[in-house]
Amino acid sequence: MLANVGESKFVDIDGVNTHYVVAGEGSPVLLVHGLGASMVVWRENVAALAQRFKVYVIDLPGHGDTDKPDIEYDAESTVEYIRKFVEFLGVGKIALVGNSLGGGLALMTALAHPEIVSKLALVSSGSLGREVSIWLRLPSLPVIGEIVTNGSVDSTEFMLQKAFFDKSLATKELVAELRRTNSLPGGRKAVLKIIRNFISLLGVKRQYVRARDIGRLEMPILIVWGAEDKVIPPKHAYRAARNNSRVDLHVFSACGHMAQLERPSEFNRIALEFLSE
Repeated sequence: MLANVGESKFVDIDGVNTHYVVAGEGSPVLLVHGLGASMVVWRENVAALAQRFKVYVIDLPGHGDTDKPDIEYDAESTVEYIRKFVEFLGVGKIALVGNSLGGGLALMTALAHPEIVSKLALVSSGSLGREVSIWLRLPSLPVIGEIVTNGSVDSTEFMLQKAFFDKSLATKELVAELRRTNSLPGGRKAVLKIIRNFISLLGVKRQYVRARDIGRLEMPILIVWGAEDKVIPPKHAYRAARNNSRVDLHVFSACGHMAQLERPSEFNRIALEFLSE
């Protein structure tokens, strides 16, 4: 769904046939989607950002049109996967922009490998607190997780409805695309493994809450959140901003978990200003 704004490509990273799109020219920017999503969640942003930057949009392992192998999908391995993808691009430092799980992975990549991250933008990011929706915590339990992800229950539209403040944005087209990629062989199993690696019934596992660590990052940081986010509460954004005085914080009213899709004009303006500084 991004073919009209960039060139679709594949590359082998650590044995994973990885799908990505590249568009524009200029300083490099990498967009990283969230759990159960794909690069399609950046469809309203790529063209705008590509007017000034060279934009790379990736389908993470287990998602989109990237391979979905039977691997662990742990945070540490995925951070190294992102590092190797950036290394493959040969761009030196890159600005990381991540939504939800993608934000948590971008944050952990910046903490582990600050030498490759020029700027960090987090959109309703994971890893800034423990609290997450009950609908993400329940699948961490035995049996329930298998029921939710075995294909007998179609959770795609339900979760999209939860992600938006404006429910009309969970369009048939968007639901169909995410349903297609999540239904590819290995997709649902990958999502369940990721949930259980990161989340328990009590919320995000403590070792993956890195809000305090954000204070030691020296690159410019942007945080964008929706005030009506029902997936990850906006108080995580304020907490992170208190831990680093250089954080540029924007909280959009009447907006849910994916500000880049729900308020694209405002998001693109703020992102362009941040990336251009």
